[in-house]
Amino acid sequence: PVQAGVFHGFQNSLHKMNESETTCSFSNDDVEAHEQTPLVQGKSPGNKRVGPERVPFPFCAIPWLNDLATAFGYKLLIMLFASQHLMKGFVPSFVGPATQFLFASYKVEGPRMQIFSGITMLPWAMKPIIGLISDCLPIRGYNKAPYILIASTFGILGMAALANMPHESLSVEQVVSCLFFMQLMLSSCDLLTEAKYAEKMQSNPERGPDLMTYVWFGLQSAGLLATLMVGPVLSHLGAKTPYLIALLPAAFILLPLMNNYLEEVPKSEAEVTKARRRIAEQKEACFLCVLMFVGTLTLTILGIAYESVALNCVAALTVALVMLVSFSVVLRPMIAKVNAFFLLQTSLGFSIGGASFYFYTDKPEQYRDGPHFSMEFYTSVLGTVGSIFSLVGIWTYQRYMREWKYRSLLLMTNLVLSALSMLDVIMLSRLNLRFGIPDHIFVLGASVFQMVIAQWMWMPGVVILSQLCPKGMEATMYALLAGCHNLGNTIASNCGALVLQWLGCDPSGQPNEDAHFKNLWIGALASTLLPMVTLFLLPYMIPDARQTDKLLKDDDVDATSGSLWNRWCSRQ
Repeated sequence: PVQAGVFHGFQNSLHKMNESETTCSFSNDDVEAHEQTPLVQGKSPGNKRVGPERVPFPFCAIPWLNDLATAFGYKLLIMLFASQHLMKGFVPSFVGPATQFLFASYKVEGPRMQIFSGITMLPWAMKPIIGLISDCLPIRGYNKAPYILIASTFGILGMAALANMPHESLSVEQVVSCLFFMQLMLSSCDLLTEAKYAEKMQSNPERGPDLMTYVWFGLQSAGLLATLMVGPVLSHLGAKTPYLIALLPAAFILLPLMNNYLEEVPKSEAEVTKARRRIAEQKEACFLCVLMFVGTLTLTILGIAYESVALNCVAALTVALVMLVSFSVVLRPMIAKVNAFFLLQTSLGFSIGGASFYFYTDKPEQYRDGPHFSMEFYTSVLGTVGSIFSLVGIWTYQRYMREWKYRSLLLMTNLVLSALSMLDVIMLSRLNLRFGIPDHIFVLGASVFQMVIAQWMWMPGVVILSQLCPKGMEATMYALLAGCHNLGNTIASNCGALVLQWLGCDPSGQPNEDAHFKNLWIGALASTLLPMVTLFLLPYMIPDARQTDKLLKDDDVDATSGSLWNRWCSRQ
């Protein structure tokens, strides 16, 4: 997910710097010196700081960053650099493309690869329970830092194992476990630092857009840099090397964390008790958090322990049904309907990525008629083009579509994206060669349009989920709704794996596997058409409102008001 932000300008001039120094100082009014005047500005005679905190280099060298550090504190900016720019921006963009090549080195079949990929992303659906535990069970009074430290330790150890342990010492199931812990590190750090900068923005709302610009501009820049680098690294050094290189930026977060750059103050027993009492009052939300955790944990264990694609598909569908019913019964009707719409749409977009990976990257001896994309083209070139045009999509959305109604925009983008997805069907059936269009040009052209439209479809989803979070429950509610959406991606992967198996599309990088791609275009056609079924539900499940309209009243603080569960309990 990305968000668009525009720098608001560099309003203040650069602080004067001494010709022989590279540190910055704050301007002070001239005062008459006497015996009690501090010789070092900002210090008292007792050596206690009484002035504003000095902004270190490089923040002080750029006026806009200097102003931002003065408003929010340089410690927060360093913490966000570690958690958002490096951890969420660079690391996943650098190691993500290596994951499929790592599975391919174990000769994992396409359907099984999809199940593994879905499992590794499940920690992003565990955000609600992570937030609930950190709020209810502070460690020595601290809610965030200890949990970031624990998750980072497991994630860094997992990455180190992937980078250094040979194949014969690390089974593919253990690889999945290491990837799971790495993603748990990323999701935990993202959630807990997001909560911190949201808190800071509430105390200084007029500089909030600047802080969001700092976060997302840095995140996208770091991700783009990683995408440019990963192709050559994979091509020349292998699929394990990105995990080794990414260890340093991932471990960087330990430095500001150990120095309490989150600026957490330990809570007293009375404060902890009060917080627990407040959370206990939201029993329905707590129930959904626990239920989602049980569902994701079930899918994780089954996916690692059992090779049966059919079993994992049935488990995914069961979890989807339980979540759909539970959220629809417990939440207020408007929130329940929107959540159901996006869960259904995401789950019906069956993934075929496991087989299409081999389709694009198999060598001539493996798939004679394939595109034979190199590692650099498949990762760096396609990834860079996708990143750039994702930003174009966000900019055009902000410019032209932010006033559209939800229903109109979702209808238009779904129809257009489905039409563009037919280009994948043409590619997988090799019709583009009959039309005389080379594979590389065809894929690049299709990616450009698909990424722009995908952002147009994604942005109103983010807006409406944000609008449906009652006051006082914003963090919990958004984590639940977004977690449900992330769970839908794993359900789509597991169901798509079964479809691939039915179609006989189970390549694994073996020689002469041309026959495994014969029906792959049918899988692409199914994943294109099935999500369109949800368009018939638009008038019933999505509010007839503009994206700029308020969906909940200011006094709406209850996410369960008018729910089926509340109505049933009132009748009892």
